[in-house]
Amino acid sequence: MADTRTVGMAASLASLVRGQDIVSDAEALKTIVAEQLDISPYAFNAVVETLERAGLVDGVQRRGQKIVSFTETVPFHEDLYQRLGGAWRDDQPSQLEQEMLAVVDRLAHSPVPSEELEDELGLDHGDVPRLIEIGKAASLINGVSLIDGEVLYSPFFGFENPELLGSLLEQHGSGRIAEELAAVRSHQGLPVDEGSYPALADAISRGFILAPSVTRPEGFDQPFATLPYLPDPSLLTVRKVVLEKALAVIACVRCGEHFGGATSARDPARLLTALLDPNRGHRLSPHSSHKRQYQLLYRMQMVDFVPSGNWVMPQLIVTDDNVEAVRLARDLMTYGEPIELVPTSFPQVGWG
Repeated sequence: MADTRTVGMAASLASLVRGQDIVSDAEALKTIVAEQLDISPYAFNAVVETLERAGLVDGVQRRGQKIVSFTETVPFHEDLYQRLGGAWRDDQPSQLEQEMLAVVDRLAHSPVPSEELEDELGLDHGDVPRLIEIGKAASLINGVSLIDGEVLYSPFFGFENPELLGSLLEQHGSGRIAEELAAVRSHQGLPVDEGSYPALADAISRGFILAPSVTRPEGFDQPFATLPYLPDPSLLTVRKVVLEKALAVIACVRCGEHFGGATSARDPARLLTALLDPNRGHRLSPHSSHKRQYQLLYRMQMVDFVPSGNWVMPQLIVTDDNVEAVRLARDLMTYGEPIELVPTSFPQVGWG
């Protein structure tokens, strides 16, 4: 399924660069996506060429075998996946590849009893056992056995994971879990350690709760847990990149609040308002700890660092996704759920 995987990596890369117009340093981008998106440097050229064939990038400049720059023309999320889906079909995927994609897409929305999967998706009866076997081996499909049969679910099903939830309940007890989850709800972006929040720390280590980590002044990584209310299901599917960015934003500003170094941020939501303010140039005031605190957002190409003496000023890279993510982060910290409606377009800026 190498071709299918390449198209999947192309979707991830397109989501990262969408709205940045010109990518002037593709070699730097290759390093970033290897770290952030798990796109192998050896696959980078094939991924960009996939986007080029799909009409999502053009003006690709090469130096020998290296891609050095290109211009992105990536559309909004739904159109992006339709275009890449067309490119994937043009490569004539096998029936098994098409069925596997249909299964993963279905399970990304909600779990389903295994006996219902075949009829619901119109799968070839003889392919079902092999699909489930391959899916489980590739960690695309998981299953939990119940009295009346097996329920299949996907690791891509947002924050839900029935198998891990059962294990966590058994190990820590419902009271402890409820208490610690309530602590997160009351303080989105809660700094978690095993001593104070053992159930949460366990849930994070098992991947049940997404908790981006930021480096503290002492030099070790601190996870910050967030449990958003998400009435918009697209934030768990085609717009999941926005949610992931929002969680990273929360982690960075909470780090500034709790582990700010020389001085701590008193009002994280106010910092995000400053980042969104064009009258401030979408910048924060310089601080000695900003480069450490916002390094995660820098690697995710959400901010650039503007020099200011020996310090830096984080400056928001103004794209639709980045602005929406900052607004979502601010809403989650302030209200616990998304509140604001986000405009469909913002001024475009180039790759820093």
